Amino acid sequence: MAVVLLLSGPAPQAAEPERQTGVARQADSPAEQDSPFFKQRRAVVEAAQGKRWDDAVAQARKLLDMTLPRGNPYEQLDASGLLYALLYQQGQYAQAVLQTDRMMALAAAEGYDPVSGQMQALIQRGLTAAMMAGDQGALTRYLQALKQESKAFGPLWQWNTADQQLHYQAAQLSVPLVQGRWVLVQLEPTKDRKDVASLEYVYLKPDGRRLRVRMRLGYDDGLKDMDAAARQKSLQQERGIFASEQTPEPGLRLPALPFGDAVQSQQASREKREEGRPDILHLDWGLVRGNWKLSLHAEQMDSERDSALQQLPQLWQAMQWPKAPELPPELPRQEREVSHAWRVDDDWPRAGQLARAALADAQFPAELARLSTVAGISAFKAGQQAEAGRYLDQALKAWPYVSLFRLESELVDLAQQYGAELAARQGRDADAARLMRQYLRNAGGLQNIWVQASDPQVADLENRHTGMVLPMRAAGFHLQEPKDSQRVMYRDLMTGQQLGLTTELKIPESDEAQEKLLRAALEKQFRLKAGSLKKRSFTAPTRSRDRRPEGRQWTFEVSPQESRSGATPIKHVVFWIVDQGASRAILRASVGSPREQTRAEQLAQALSW
Repeated sequence: MAVVLLLSGPAPQAAEPERQTGVARQADSPAEQDSPFFKQRRAVVEAAQGKRWDDAVAQARKLLDMTLPRGNPYEQLDASGLLYALLYQQGQYAQAVLQTDRMMALAAAEGYDPVSGQMQALIQRGLTAAMMAGDQGALTRYLQALKQESKAFGPLWQWNTADQQLHYQAAQLSVPLVQGRWVLVQLEPTKDRKDVASLEYVYLKPDGRRLRVRMRLGYDDGLKDMDAAARQKSLQQERGIFASEQTPEPGLRLPALPFGDAVQSQQASREKREEGRPDILHLDWGLVRGNWKLSLHAEQMDSERDSALQQLPQLWQAMQWPKAPELPPELPRQEREVSHAWRVDDDWPRAGQLARAALADAQFPAELARLSTVAGISAFKAGQQAEAGRYLDQALKAWPYVSLFRLESELVDLAQQYGAELAARQGRDADAARLMRQYLRNAGGLQNIWVQASDPQVADLENRHTGMVLPMRAAGFHLQEPKDSQRVMYRDLMTGQQLGLTTELKIPESDEAQEKLLRAALEKQFRLKAGSLKKRSFTAPTRSRDRRPEGRQWTFEVSPQESRSGATPIKHVVFWIVDQGASRAILRASVGSPREQTRAEQLAQALSW
């Protein structure tokens, strides 16, 4: 009956090998209900309802085959979940492993993009079936897959497959990967100091039913000055947030966690469910040790409370937590000072000095990535290429493990650009191209007008409308993330000089009209007084065999409308104007010296108009 419930609607926990896999998905519309997929799905349900298990498995295999190899990914996940559930329910654990292996191989194939949660669901299936089958090889494979999928930062999360242990360096906590019939099935590692690590374990009973435990561990600087009473109150308040729909069970006493120097709380509560469905017991432990807060949550049917309480100590007694270390208390303040130095004061030498000092205490990938990026850019601007390379390499290794918020997004963009510039200067052209392509991976925008070259060794963007080709790096300038489909910027990382390019402009009726538009832009947008204008022809390079773009170079003498202390005065603004059929492209450069003029001309020649 359990499998029938699984196939036709939400399943009880004890029957379902994993949660949230989409296996209970229902058709959303009458048209979908009549689709071949859902007709076949109903055949699986009918066979299971009739307890024709061999037929149900055969029909489920047929359903899955309908989605392979490149069918609807949601239907594919649904179908594979049905087949897995049937095999698992029938005790065909070795077959369940093989079926999961097949789906994992498909999901890992080149060009396949798994839907959200698909890999995690497959890994949980594989771990569960491997444990039940006693297949040590499969268990090792799926633990390795879990490590890869969780994207745990190696220096912080140390996997020891030989001893079946996972060590969290920041907390000095070691937990088992496998302990008896317990297995770790999910890990959400910390990426930054303020994050909370989340681990999920499953205990597999001999009949295949499970006990699931979620464990969370986080660091809170606010706990430092709390006494025991305040810490106990914080645990109770946290528990109260999640227990509003549960009834306490004071008669059920839970054992304490094996850490005698910690402030602890335990509570059992009951969740009433609709008539005919058994109540769920929620078993909760909370603990504060040092500035670390740990919680465990288990759910079990009321009828199985005894087995839950018997098996849980086996899990936590395998944990090793000799001490709860204090994290460097000054590091958050140091990071704020680093950020202020470069973002507000534009003082890269000071930012680099502060970042280097703070790096000694950094452990989390976000800390290492942020500080190493700033230290690397500071060294680059100081002409210290070897030191810049060392810091930027460290940053680029850490960034894949970091959640990108506003500050982090800004810094990872800088790390990729400066890393590319350094690689190019050192003759590592492939690395330079790879980093620039990473930085400009979303350059096409929603309209996908700008596309990257198909060759991964080529760092170019091509306009699908005009055929114009922009090098991602040329003459020391780096192409920036396009502002929109028509406007892009080039920037010199060392000096900050910027050149703006606008494409697909309407061609004015005359040169006089164009000049009027440019003078208005200089005065209103750039706050410059536009003086005399010099015009000359410009031979616009192009890769096209079908068109010969017409080019001109216009140079305006300019002066600032308001004097700015400390700023290098702009003497000229140069426009390269190129007609591309029925549209016009204009490259703009503000220059204050002959060197800036020369480099801007080099960039104009590097574009393929």
